[in-house]
Amino acid sequence: MKHAVIYIPGLGDSRVGGQRWAVKAWRLWGVESQLLQMNWAEGTFQPKFDHLLALIDELAKTHQVSLVAASAGATAAMNAFAARKDVVTGVVCIAGKINYPEHIGQGYKRQNPAFWESAQLTPEALTHLGPTERRRILSIRARYDPVVSAADSKLAGAVNRVTWTMGHVTTIATQLLFGAPRFLRFLKRQTTP
Repeated sequence: MKHAVIYIPGLGDSRVGGQRWAVKAWRLWGVESQLLQMNWAEGTFQPKFDHLLALIDELAKTHQVSLVAASAGATAAMNAFAARKDVVTGVVCIAGKINYPEHIGQGYKRQNPAFWESAQLTPEALTHLGPTERRRILSIRARYDPVVSAADSKLAGAVNRVTWTMGHVTTIATQLLFGAPRFLRFLKRQTTP
C-alpha cells in the first residue's frame, strides 16, 4: 500500500515556501507528501481540525497515512492522532509543542487563536494514547531551543531524540531537509493495530 504523509507547519504558516519545497522532496523516499497549512492566526481551530481529519480519512482509503508536524503543528498532530489512532500509522514531531499549554503567553494566544485552542485540547488527547500508540510517535528536539523547551517536546513512552542542532528554526529546517530519510523510515515501519 502507498504511504501518504501530511506535514503540519507551525506558527507563521502563511509563509511556507521553503517548507513546501522540502516536503515535496520527500517523494524521493517513496512517500506521497503534502503540506497542510492551518493558518494559525486566522479563525478558530475546530474547522481546521475537521479539515485535517477529513483529509486523513480520504487518504486512508488508498494509503497508509502518517503525520509530520513542526512546532505548534504538533498540537494538531497529537489531537488528530488521538482521534484517528486506528488510521494514522505514526507521527513525527519536530521541535514540537506537545506539553504545558499553560505556558503559552498571552501574545501567542492573541495572535494565533487557533493554535492556543489546539494546545488546550492536547493534554486530553494525550490521555487517549496508550503505550502502543506512543511507540508510534517520534519526537525530535534541538540540543537547545529557546522557543520550545525540551520539557515541551518530550513525551513519555514515545521515541524521543535530540539532534545536534541549536535553535528552533534551524532544527526544523535541517530536519525537514536532512532528517527526512531517517524519520520517514521510522514512519514506514509503523503499522496500525
